[in-house]
Amino acid sequence: MKKILLINPWIEDVAAYDFWLKPLGLLYISSILKDAGIETALIDLLDRYDPELEAFMGKEAEDKYYGTGKFYNEAIEKPRCLEHIPRKFKRYGFPEELFRRKLRRYRGVDAVFITSMMTYWHYGVSDTIRVIKEELPDKPVVLGGVYASILPDHAIAFSGADFVAPGTGISPVNSALEFLGIKASLKENFLEELDPDYSHYDKLSYAVLITSTGCPFHCNYCMSWKLWKSFSRRSPKKVAAFIENLYYKRGVKDIVFFDDAILVGSDFKELLKLLEAKELKIRYHLPNGLHARLIDTETAQLMKKVNFKTIKLGYETSNAALQEKTGGKVFDSDLVRAVSFLKSAGFSGNEISAYIIANLPGQSVEDVERAIDKCDELGILPVINEFTPIPGTPQWVELVSKKKLPEDIDPLLLDNSLLPHWWDKGITETSLRLLKEKAWKVRKRIENENCLSRFW
Repeated sequence: MKKILLINPWIEDVAAYDFWLKPLGLLYISSILKDAGIETALIDLLDRYDPELEAFMGKEAEDKYYGTGKFYNEAIEKPRCLEHIPRKFKRYGFPEELFRRKLRRYRGVDAVFITSMMTYWHYGVSDTIRVIKEELPDKPVVLGGVYASILPDHAIAFSGADFVAPGTGISPVNSALEFLGIKASLKENFLEELDPDYSHYDKLSYAVLITSTGCPFHCNYCMSWKLWKSFSRRSPKKVAAFIENLYYKRGVKDIVFFDDAILVGSDFKELLKLLEAKELKIRYHLPNGLHARLIDTETAQLMKKVNFKTIKLGYETSNAALQEKTGGKVFDSDLVRAVSFLKSAGFSGNEISAYIIANLPGQSVEDVERAIDKCDELGILPVINEFTPIPGTPQWVELVSKKKLPEDIDPLLLDNSLLPHWWDKGITETSLRLLKEKAWKVRKRIENENCLSRFW
């Protein structure tokens, strides 16, 4: 039987935090391969609960709330492009020697599949591949994931992988197996027929899942609708059964939905009704920017009954012209109405957040301040998300065509934590710091006013 080692790579950046990060794509690939008769193993370098990592640290992983927490990290040498930026560069995830020790156990595998997330995390990907090549020099390394799909030429040139498999769904898995000369019949409709494979984890504090792939909206700063050519759903009954299985068999207490458009259609309401009937003692979380316009009274009431604890709304900006230009997904009136429905259902301001994108092209400091003030007025938590230009998006194409960004830039410099340090076409680093301080003060006051809602 063929065996493939799956690896979730290091993050190398100036900042990173475990906001429910699980390599969901790899976990689906594990299920797809197992279903086709191929054995799999997983090394998740970002697994904070790994027993060997806890032994190395001399303590158990610490959670801040609901399974989130700090990654183990070590300061490393900066890439040359960051020499002028006064930030420490770190590697997040397993210490290198622990990674090497784990790799040596898999000298008998036929190949290594490694995933990738943000394009600006590519240094962590290439460093991970470097170590794989040193420990398993005769094993072919295949790279897939978001970075490989958005910047395949960059990945081919710089990652060190033997084969780059861009794309989403079954396509990159088929192309990887073809490269390896492995014949297998893969389920095309994996989303409906298979669960992500969480069996690789010894400890499972939380589980991440999706009920859909793709997005029917075309926000100009986002790649989801371009990476996934269509919007597909999994049946609510299958999703509910998977959650029930995680609860009873793995003891999972926190479930996190990472859909891009979970409220589209009626499936989510049906899922909520199924979960309500099951009466599971689970906390649910929606951290991915809900479409405020699609929240209604029934949805809000069902979410409260089922025990949703984290609801993050996509607000983006208070500037109506920018709201329209970025995709028209939400306007102030939509946010006001959604918050009204949620609070009427019993949610506290402590459980409702609104993402505000700061540093959008054409956005002023005053625009961001007004958005923070709107959240304050509504009694919800403002969360500043600094703008990251994503290569290939309509917004990226416009910025490059207008010479506001160089097309051949190192993707690391597009990291939202680094962009304000050098980009002179947006809000300054000092102004962004002051905006984040203002948002933090509003959040702390609202959290203190609603502190009891953090408990079950």
